[in-house]
Amino acid sequence: MSRPAWIFGLIVIAVLIAGLYRAKFGARDAAGEIAAIEAEIKDAEQRKALLEAEVSHLARREWIEEYARKELGMAPPSAEQFITPDDLDARLVSRENSGAPGSARP
Repeated sequence: MSRPAWIFGLIVIAVLIAGLYRAKFGARDAAGEIAAIEAEIKDAEQRKALLEAEVSHLARREWIEEYARKELGMAPPSAEQFITPDDLDARLVSRENSGAPGSARP
């Protein structure tokens, strides 16, 4: 075998060894990145479960009613707040005549 062919063979082997070495460490780095991403996914799933539990708690009717009463000063409507359509016409006419704010005047 000639000397240039032998040197070329050694260079090819050296390049293959370097490529294999680099691929090995690239795979190790990729495995580390995958593990980090899987940990992030697990944390995100736990946060999601916590938020879903909080939403289901805050969406309960009892909690909304309690919040509306305490924080917003709301209460269930009383009987005086309900009127029939016939009474509505009478109220609108009386408001127009009295000039009350919110009356139906243009």
